[in-house]
Amino acid sequence: MKQYLLLPFMLIAGVQNASSGTTNEMTDTITATQQTVVIAGTVVDEAGEPVIGANISIGKNPEIIAVSDTNGFFSLKKIHGDETIKVAFLGYEPETVRLTKGKQTYRIVMKTDASQLDEVVVVGYATQKKADLTGAVSSISSRALSDRPLTNATNALAGLASGLTVTNSGGNTPGYESQSILVRGQGTLNNSAPLVVIDGMTGIALSDINPQDIESISVLKDAASSAIYGSRAANGVILVTTRQGAERAPRITYSGNVSFETVAKRLNLVTDYADFMEIQNAGLIANGQAPRFSQGKIDEWRNDAGRNPTVYPNTDWQAHIYRNPSVVQNHNLSVTGGSKRVRYNLTFGYINNPGMIYYTDYERYQLRSNLDVNIKPWLSVGANIFGYIDKNNPSSENAAAGGDVIFGSGAFNTVPGMTLYDPATGLYGGIQNPEEENVSNFNPYRRQWFYKPEYPTKTKRSVVKLNARLTPVKGLTIQGSFAYNYWERNIEHHLTDRNLYRFTLDGPVLIREGTVRTYIRRYNYKNTYRSSEITAKYDFDISRLRTSVFAGMSQEYNKYDTDYYIKYDLVDPSLGAINAGMTNGSITGNYNEWAMRSYFGRINFNWDDRYLIEANLRADGSSKFAPGKRWGYFPSVSAAWRISQEKFMAASSSWLNQLKLRASYGSLGNNATTSYYMYQSLFATANYILNGNIAGGLAQTVLANPELTWEKTYMTNIGLDFAMFNSRFSGTIDIYNKNTKGILISLPAPLEHGTSTVPNQNAGEVNNKGFEFDLRWNDRIGKVSYNVGVNMGFVNNKVTRFQGDVSSINGVYKTQEGKPINQLYVITVDRIVRDQSDLDYVQSLVDRNPDYFATYQRPELGDFLYRDANGDGKLDTNDRVEIGHGNVPRITYGANLGASWNNFDFSVLFQGVADYKVYYNNQAFRFVTVMGQSLIKDITDNSWTPENPYNSKYPLLRNNANGKNNIASDAFVHNAAYFRCKNIQLGYTIPRDVTRKFFVENLKVYASIDNLFTITDFPGLDPEVGANVGYPSVRQYSIGLNISF
Repeated sequence: MKQYLLLPFMLIAGVQNASSGTTNEMTDTITATQQTVVIAGTVVDEAGEPVIGANISIGKNPEIIAVSDTNGFFSLKKIHGDETIKVAFLGYEPETVRLTKGKQTYRIVMKTDASQLDEVVVVGYATQKKADLTGAVSSISSRALSDRPLTNATNALAGLASGLTVTNSGGNTPGYESQSILVRGQGTLNNSAPLVVIDGMTGIALSDINPQDIESISVLKDAASSAIYGSRAANGVILVTTRQGAERAPRITYSGNVSFETVAKRLNLVTDYADFMEIQNAGLIANGQAPRFSQGKIDEWRNDAGRNPTVYPNTDWQAHIYRNPSVVQNHNLSVTGGSKRVRYNLTFGYINNPGMIYYTDYERYQLRSNLDVNIKPWLSVGANIFGYIDKNNPSSENAAAGGDVIFGSGAFNTVPGMTLYDPATGLYGGIQNPEEENVSNFNPYRRQWFYKPEYPTKTKRSVVKLNARLTPVKGLTIQGSFAYNYWERNIEHHLTDRNLYRFTLDGPVLIREGTVRTYIRRYNYKNTYRSSEITAKYDFDISRLRTSVFAGMSQEYNKYDTDYYIKYDLVDPSLGAINAGMTNGSITGNYNEWAMRSYFGRINFNWDDRYLIEANLRADGSSKFAPGKRWGYFPSVSAAWRISQEKFMAASSSWLNQLKLRASYGSLGNNATTSYYMYQSLFATANYILNGNIAGGLAQTVLANPELTWEKTYMTNIGLDFAMFNSRFSGTIDIYNKNTKGILISLPAPLEHGTSTVPNQNAGEVNNKGFEFDLRWNDRIGKVSYNVGVNMGFVNNKVTRFQGDVSSINGVYKTQEGKPINQLYVITVDRIVRDQSDLDYVQSLVDRNPDYFATYQRPELGDFLYRDANGDGKLDTNDRVEIGHGNVPRITYGANLGASWNNFDFSVLFQGVADYKVYYNNQAFRFVTVMGQSLIKDITDNSWTPENPYNSKYPLLRNNANGKNNIASDAFVHNAAYFRCKNIQLGYTIPRDVTRKFFVENLKVYASIDNLFTITDFPGLDPEVGANVGYPSVRQYSIGLNISF
């Protein structure tokens, strides 16, 4: 199994296989001359598993003349029978075999070399052996991402590393996914996103990267590992390294998959319109109103029984707006190779996703090229070029700007008595029942059509990074780089409208003209980023002390431009010119820019591979803050003790391979609290008198705060790394305490400031405490190799300084000192008033205090009775209580299982969260019957009625959106914990003795399923999405192919 884990190193060290053979060939003995023979053999590890990619050389000649294939086989032609062959592979002790005259087949067993097997991990500006790490770093290899139908790298991270919370918040279409990543929870009241660094460059989103280009991902979680990035590392750092060239013959690789997407879950809505009308009538009666629908209309629909669906529709909106399935294509072609002088990797990728919802299609072309050239033994240069172009129909102008998908949310805000579209006439339908016509004519199918952009949104990104590396003397490496990153998005909408019709047995009848005002609207967004950097690193040894000194500086500049314009009343909606609009709208534009200069350094000490010390320091100066507050300094120090290397541990060396204790402390910064020192926000347009006339101008309306500066995070981390039983069982355990200070908040205004708006101040503080672990087991039973991994992270979040006794309440969320960020704050339900005894109890409350229900309405039969939580004898907003631990899960976890047998491989990834509450009053999950909106069958079937007073889960449904049973209460607070099968896959690699006949180096086919199942008590579409609507969570069934030449 071990050699599979080392495949990335093979790509670096591999060479062209000079000669390889099949099993039959290796059992043949062919004598070329009296002096030479053909030698064949098999290279295996101590468990008898083939070692793939072992290098074979002859005698003292370092030239590699053969490489073992996927079955561990190799063959050597024209070899003298008394030669000595050498076999080497990373992670194993080299083996030397003296050939025996007359013997042509050999079995070579390689022993593990624990000193070489240690994993290399990418850290800030460097790589380190995992055994030498003093900080908390999680590493994710490309193997964890392979053979999955991934079009977005962010989706891949969930469940793969402890302390990492990946959330798909839904609402947006392919290419505009709303996803967030948190490292060790939400550490601030402002931007909590981690810094993403891709091949040493910032300013590129993780979702911009082709997952097939990724070689490794490192998550830097503590101050020791992150401090080298200073002011942007308070929320953690995610380092992505893409695939590089290798010293080998050119290898052409194609990897592709086709996925069939279906909606992971649908709500069970009331789609029988006759039932829908009866429920609505009951809701009106319960609210003291007359029923709207006549028995005659109800009978008409019921008697038709679906024979005329255009005239008497029972529309299941979810069935109509979702594709079933959506077929997604993902293709990648790469060329990798090189020599000692030049190494290259070129990758082309293509994605086509029609979208689960109509008119949300997405298409993307992407290209990446990594080139390294050794000009001299002491000088090398390189280029990293990356770019993509994508086209997307975001379904609405809101979605194009990051908002909800109208079509998706429309499925839960439309009645079943509407015909979407009549293919026979090409007309769009409205409400088919005249008794409801003036209540709702919202046809999301039609509305989606007129919000559909005539021209798709286009996004472009171009990135170029040039670098040079100089090694003038032994141990000294000087590197310089320049990076340029350009991003552009162009959005255009032509808004037109369609008429709506009622379809009758006698033909269509116009019920609503398309009166939406036509317009052409354009948005242009541009971002330009450039940076230059120079670093120097010097490694030297003094006796048993290994020392590494690193220093550098960088300069960055960023400019963001926006332009927007609109014209109304198009002469012809088919015209794409802005001049097609007859009426001027508005034209706006803006830009902002920032610059940063940084100095940073690191020093590492390693004494005898036992005692490790690392210190980092970064100084950042940012134009986002006022002069005098621009510079921030972020130091860290960490140490580790490799206990297993001590002499007194020698007796344990047979079973304990590694035991290391780590500790770190440091400070980090966050400059994402404000965009650009808020000069502009201090002013607003205002009129003034000039020469007796009113003139327009600017006036300062907000008080300035020149003291604004960085948020600072101070973190302590203690960790333990271990490996035992010949490294079969290994893991890491970490505990941490993270304090963020100087958080930007708004404090109450002193009275002497009058009505002026008080500026934000660096006054808030948040504490995160937690622990996390990663455990792994790798072993073999007979011919089956297997691995098991589990990880878990727990974080407790608390605001330690805010506004004193003053809390911030935003809807159902509350933030205050001593509590988590955005804790749920709602009134609680005492009971459903089910019978006369409950009514008598309600009366007793009124008897004690006539104003008991002054704030909330007095309940009647079937209604919620809310709890007087503070016991003051009346029911009001002071009876709201805090629930849960904020809007981020306290516990995240993942588990993976992999196995291989012969040429088959199997893997499954589970992922989930716990201790997580969500407020869910959306998507028709309401205890009301609102006219013109959908109803959930579970609620209508299990609500209180006079016929079902005792077995109901839900209260009486009243036809009132603001009714007494729809108040923000714990009835809408749900346990959003879940356990999900994130991915399951099965692959088969075609034997080499078959593929080599077709000049194929490697051929693998596989099938996988993403989001196979989710176990949860959450009643909505997806606990990860919560109350958001729009674009649904999907399940993917994929088949794929990987082939190399």
